[in-house]
Amino acid sequence: MAKTIAVLGATGTQGGGVAKALLKSGEWNVRAITRNTSSTAAKALAASGAELVAANADDVDSLVNAFEVRIPPIKIGVQAIFAVTNWWEHLFTGNDPHASGRLEEQQAWNIATAASKTPSLQHYIFSTLPSAEKLSGGKFQVPHFDYKAKVDERIRKDLPALAAKTTFLWLGWYPSNMAFFPMAKAIPVPGSETYIFVAPTPASAYMPVAGEVGTNTGVFVSAILANPDKSQGGRYVFVKTETITHGEIMKIWEGVTGKKAQWIPASREVFADMWGVAGAELADQYIWGVEFPDWEVGSAKAVGFVAAEELGVKDGDLVGLKESFGLLKDYLV
Repeated sequence: MAKTIAVLGATGTQGGGVAKALLKSGEWNVRAITRNTSSTAAKALAASGAELVAANADDVDSLVNAFEVRIPPIKIGVQAIFAVTNWWEHLFTGNDPHASGRLEEQQAWNIATAASKTPSLQHYIFSTLPSAEKLSGGKFQVPHFDYKAKVDERIRKDLPALAAKTTFLWLGWYPSNMAFFPMAKAIPVPGSETYIFVAPTPASAYMPVAGEVGTNTGVFVSAILANPDKSQGGRYVFVKTETITHGEIMKIWEGVTGKKAQWIPASREVFADMWGVAGAELADQYIWGVEFPDWEVGSAKAVGFVAAEELGVKDGDLVGLKESFGLLKDYLV
C-alpha cells in the first residue's frame, strides 16, 4: 500500500509542486491540507487524485486530526509531512515585519507540535530559510528569514525525536518574482524601448536562484523522501539551480524578452519610500545578501548539507532560470 504524505500549503507554489510530483509518482497518497477545501485550487487538486482535508495552522488540534489517515474502522497516521508557512501573508494583512514573524513562527511551531504527536510519522520536511541575524552576528535582521530559522532551533532543542526525522529545506530566489511581484518587476521607461529594474542592491551582488519553484520543489522533496538515510537528522537541502549576480539575471531576462534593460541601484530609504514596509523588508534581505551571498555557512553548515547529487537529483531534472523565464515570458513585461 502506498504511503501517505500530508502537504501543507498544497494550493500554493511550493506545496502544490510537492503534491503534483508525488501524485504523478504513484508512490504516495497525497493528503492536501488547506483552510478552504472549496477553493478552485483545492478542487483541482482533488481532481488530480489528492484527498482534501480542512485544517488551520493556528489550531494544533485541527492539524493533529489532519495528520490521521482514516481507513474505517481504524485510523493510521501519515508517514510524511511537508510543512510550509507564509510570512508575506501576515505582512500584507496589516502586521509589521516582526509581528508577521511571530505569527509565522507560531504557525510553524504548531505544525511541528502536531507532527510530533503523530506516532506513524517517518519523515518531516520543513521549508525554512537561514537566519540573517545569526549569520551576520546581529548586524542585519531579515524577519521573513529569521523567524523561520528560529523554528529550526526550537525543533532541535525541544522536539529531538522529531528533529531526528526532519529535513530542513531552503529555496533560493524565485524567478517568478520578476513576473508577479511588483517590487521585482521591470518598469518601462516612457518614450523609450528600455526597461529599468530599481533594486536596493548593486547589480554585482550574487543571488541563489531556485529556478521554477513548483517543479523543482517537487523534484527535491521526492528525492528527499526516497533517501531518508541521507537527508534526515535535521540536515539541510538547498533548492537552487544556480548562484549568479543580479546583473546576470537581468541579462537573461533581456535575452528571453528581447527587451533592453538597465539596473538602477537604490538606497534602502528610497526603496522603502517606493514600496512601503514590504520594500524595506526586501531591501534588508538584499543588503544582507551583498555581504552574505553564501547561505551555506554558520550553524546550518555544522549540522550538515545534503547536495543534490547525493540525493540523485541531476541538472536535467530541474528547470533553471532561463527556462523559467521562458515559461513566464508573457508576464515579464
